[in-house]
Amino acid sequence: MGVVTKGVAAGDRAAGGLARLLSTAGQVGLLALGVHLAADRLDDLAHHGILAGQAACERWLAGPLWALAETLGLAGTDLFFWTVLPEPVLAASLALAVELSALAILASSFLLTPRDARPRLAAWRQALGLQAVVLPVVLAATLAAGSWSLAMALEDLLPPSQVSGLAASVVALAAGLHYGLGAWCRAVAALEPPDRWSRGLLRCLILTPVGVLALVHGLPVWGWLP
Repeated sequence: MGVVTKGVAAGDRAAGGLARLLSTAGQVGLLALGVHLAADRLDDLAHHGILAGQAACERWLAGPLWALAETLGLAGTDLFFWTVLPEPVLAASLALAVELSALAILASSFLLTPRDARPRLAAWRQALGLQAVVLPVVLAATLAAGSWSLAMALEDLLPPSQVSGLAASVVALAAGLHYGLGAWCRAVAALEPPDRWSRGLLRCLILTPVGVLALVHGLPVWGWLP
């Protein structure tokens, strides 16, 4: 009986560990879908920003650099470094860096916390600061965008029918509630009182554009409004 009991206990521990691993993988996967969907427009926005920066350089620096080039005996365009920048490559690299940084920040916000932690309003008030406002909003937006991305993918995989969209939405909603809500609760419950209001400012600057894009482009609610 002792051997059987130990075997059953070992099996229970293994099953529990596998369940926790799969749950964590589901949370990270849903988050990755949401961040990627939100960041889908980042490269376009970064490209426009680089072009605007080049135009500003042309407007403000062309005259002084042209005069400096003549003083140094160089061609007028030799110092115009912005004309040779690979804008598409720079834009794609910048978008990828922001996407991966946001994914790492958001994932670490719940991966490094107790699994069964539950948020409390009183604890959130004690932790109130810049990060305690930005992180929950951005995490909720990206997880919701991940659920919507999952729904769209499932609908594409299902045979065309009148119920395929509804079935995909139900599955995505269940995944969002099971994985997304658990991840959000873990992250919010782990917020700590800041030593200053601006704690985590750099992280918030990275997360904010991803959260805005998740709300504006990653969710269908704007298309439902009149």
